[in-house]
This record gives sequence, structure tokens and C-alpha cells, in this order.
Amino acid sequence: MKYLLSLNLFGELIIITISLFLTGDLFASPDIILFANLLWLIGTFITENYYINRLPGVLINIINLSKFFAVYYLVVFLYIKLIHESDFSNYTLLHFALLVFLSLALWRILVFLITKRVVKTSKHKQRVVIVGVSVNSIHLNEFIKRRPQYGIEVLGFFSERTSDKVSVIGKYSDVMTFSLEQNVSEIICSMDKVSKEYLTALIDFAENNLISIRIIPDSSGVFGRNFVTTFLEYIPLLALRKNPFDKVSNKLIKRIFDIVFSLTVIILVLSWLFPLIAILILIDSRGPILFSQERTGLLNRSFKCLKFRTMVVNPNADLEQAQKHDPRITRIGSFLRRTSLDELPQFFNVLIGSMSVVGPRPHMIKHTEEYSQLVDKYMLRHLIKPGITGLSQVMGYRGETQHDLYLMKMRVRMDRFYIENWSFYLDLKVVYATVISVFKSKGNAY
Repeated sequence: MKYLLSLNLFGELIIITISLFLTGDLFASPDIILFANLLWLIGTFITENYYINRLPGVLINIINLSKFFAVYYLVVFLYIKLIHESDFSNYTLLHFALLVFLSLALWRILVFLITKRVVKTSKHKQRVVIVGVSVNSIHLNEFIKRRPQYGIEVLGFFSERTSDKVSVIGKYSDVMTFSLEQNVSEIICSMDKVSKEYLTALIDFAENNLISIRIIPDSSGVFGRNFVTTFLEYIPLLALRKNPFDKVSNKLIKRIFDIVFSLTVIILVLSWLFPLIAILILIDSRGPILFSQERTGLLNRSFKCLKFRTMVVNPNADLEQAQKHDPRITRIGSFLRRTSLDELPQFFNVLIGSMSVVGPRPHMIKHTEEYSQLVDKYMLRHLIKPGITGLSQVMGYRGETQHDLYLMKMRVRMDRFYIENWSFYLDLKVVYATVISVFKSKGNAY
């Protein structure tokens, strides 16, 4: 890994030099070449800008690069204009800026992909054990399994009980011996599954043996909640959860993004793809082009959710969820579902304001009534507008749920996390992950 970081920094310095050479006029000044490279070298070490973070994805690496480059270019610009006192044209400087940034962005993406590949195929994984079987620890294990690029290997769980969800390899009393014998580098412990005394002993053991330890917070009981401090005048009050959309500014940001994004898709994509798909649907089976279904929206209000029709016309369309090998699904419908193209008309829902680009997926009225009785805090997902895509979908909790209540519980947990931790950047990440997933297998989406 350290060689990749060195390669990245060395490559960036070459890109800056070549960009100066291609700009022409700037390359004729050796002091500018020296200053531009030294500034990048010193700046990257001070800010650790050379570090390629393989965990969040390409987007955050490009954003980090953009922030650093904006400051870097400003300093270079001031140096050339004020200290160097040159008469280089603004066009020349703009040409240099665009050339360097685009080249660096492409280079960063290449290094990022190489880094992911190296970590994914490396035999030297970070060996981890998880103490305590809880909803959070099971979810963490599934998350790690789906992301081999993290370079983490979960050796197993320790619990006093067996589990059909995960591999339990020992009891709590076996953790310390196993960790030493198997060279475990990190212990992750579910706080609500062990006693205070055991957790204290485990922390002492980990610290004395240079093993990292991380704690999964207590997820049960009122004191396991993420309280948020609010004020009524000068009186502090604790709210059960934070809702970023209580702020008008956040609502406005999300709504502007929804309008701009949906209009872009409608104009650039649906304007020509809609009639093409419509013809294929009409050729494949009789019936309407669009399927309009009552679904649960903001604050439990129903709305008409639009989709391309993917089934033959049938009386159970509003009652039965699509299943694997469902005979109702048409040939073109199967393709539309597999590629998620059947969801495209929902951009009209976004434009008129009944949906958002990103949010909890809207469920059928019947399913809302059923799952609100079966899944704790299910109705909290209706605190915001439903979305065309959502965090639970890109995390893998999508498709048929009627035979697996656990899948719905995890979907609701992801929706609640999204609501309480929303940011514009999180929306961008979900959209990016959704686009990537279109080209991959859909798992349990039928």
C-alpha cells in the first residue's frame, strides 16, 4: 500500500510538469515549474492529500481533490500574477488549471481502482472477530462481506448462544485465547450483549496486547437512543432523534436538487427513451403504457406512483408483490425490472413534488398496513418524501420481502439512518451507487 501512495504522489508531480509543458508559455519559466511542484509536494504532505481513501468511493476522493486543488491553484495564480509579475494571459492560466485538474482526477480514479483491486486480492487481510450477536453486528458483518475492497476478514462471532444468521465460533470466555492464537488485529464488541465487567476486561486485554477494539453502541432501551439537545428559549430539552429537514435550508437544497435532477433526466433521457419503451410495451402485451399505483408517501399520505407497466393486466397488481419467476411479468417487463428502467416515470413524481430522487422507497398501502404492525418504528420512514432510490436499496436491502421479515427490518433501519443523518453529499453518494448498480446483478430484485 505504501508503494501505491508513493506512486500516486510521483504521478501527480509528473502530471503537473507535463501540463506546464503542454501549456507552453508557463513551461518557459523554470521558477514556475519549481514553485508549482514544491507547492503541491508540501501541500499534499501537510494536508495528507496524497491519501487515496478506498472506503467511501470515487466521488469523495474527487471532492477532496477539488477542495485541495482550488486552494493550490489560487496560490499558484497569485504567485504568477503578483510575485512573478508575468504577463501570462488569463486564458493560459485557465488552460493550465483545466488540464491539470482533469488529468489529476483521471489519475486519482486509476490509482483508486488499482488500490481497491490490490486490497481485494491481497492475502494479508485485517483479521477481525465480533463479540455478541445483535442486529447491528449482523448488519456490520454483511456490510463487510459485500465490500472485500476494505481488506477486512471477519473470522467469526463469539456468543453464548448459537445463531442461524452468522457463524458462532466460541463463547465469550474464548475470545482472548482465540485472538492471541489467530493474530486478531481488531475486536468489535456489541455493547448491549455483554456485561459491563466483561467489557472492561476485554478493553484491558485488547490494550495490553496491542489489539484494536471498537464498540457497537447499545441499541436497546431508551438510553441507547441518539438524543439530540434542543432548546425552548433557554430551557434544554432532549429530542428522540434529529431530523435534518426541520431546517428550511435543507428542505430547499433537497427540493432544488430534485427539480434540477428530474428535469435533466426528463429532457435528456425520457424525451427519447419514453416513446421507445412505450412501443415495446404495447407490442409485448395489451394494456396501458404506465402503471399507476397507490403508495404511502410523506406523513403517511397516499399518492399515485408511476411506473412503466411490466406485468400483464391483472387484478392482483395492487395486492401481491412481484416474486421470482412471477408469471405476470412480461418479457419486456423482465428487462425493465432488471435494469430498473421501469422506475423512470417516477421522475415526473419527483418534479411535481410527491417524491424525491433519494429517500425511502414507497411501499404499497397494503404492505404499509401490514409491516407497521410487524416492524418496530416502521412508520418513521414516512417522515420524509419517498425516493426513486434510497440508502437501503444501494446497501442491498431491496426487492421481495414478504418471506423474510429480517430483510424488511434492515430496510427500515437503513431508512431511519438516512433520515437522521441526511446530507447533500449522502444523496450524491446514493445516486452514484445506484447508477453503478444498474450495471450489476440485482440479487433479489424481480
